[in-house]
Amino acid sequence: MKKIVLTVVMLVAMAISSVCMAAGDGNDLNKQQRVVDKFVAALEAPAGSGLAQLQGDLAPGLQSKLTAGNFDELQKQLREKFGKQKEMKFAAFERFDQADRLTYLAGYSRQQVVRAAYVFDKDGKLAEFVFVPVEIEAEQK
Repeated sequence: MKKIVLTVVMLVAMAISSVCMAAGDGNDLNKQQRVVDKFVAALEAPAGSGLAQLQGDLAPGLQSKLTAGNFDELQKQLREKFGKQKEMKFAAFERFDQADRLTYLAGYSRQQVVRAAYVFDKDGKLAEFVFVPVEIEAEQK
């Protein structure tokens, strides 16, 4: 009986400590997901109106590269290549020494699956992003 009680106490203590250790990562993930949501909303916004709401969430290097004209061109290219976005699902959160990467799988009207990766610097600012189409082969019978 003592062994069972000791085992239960040990398992509860381990579970509580693992939850406490993950709390910091969870807060960072929540903040970064909010930035991605704003970025996706800006991509879906009419041309010329989306970038302004993102300026505070972009890393300095990306701010200098992503001008209003470049952002409008990005919106146009995404619509031409992939079509209209239908859905977006969170796939992975990866933590590195100097950056974090969030990966989403998105469905578009012309492209069934697109992998969207967003890289955040150590300050939690969006530093890079990429959209890569995923080709799905038909099952052979």
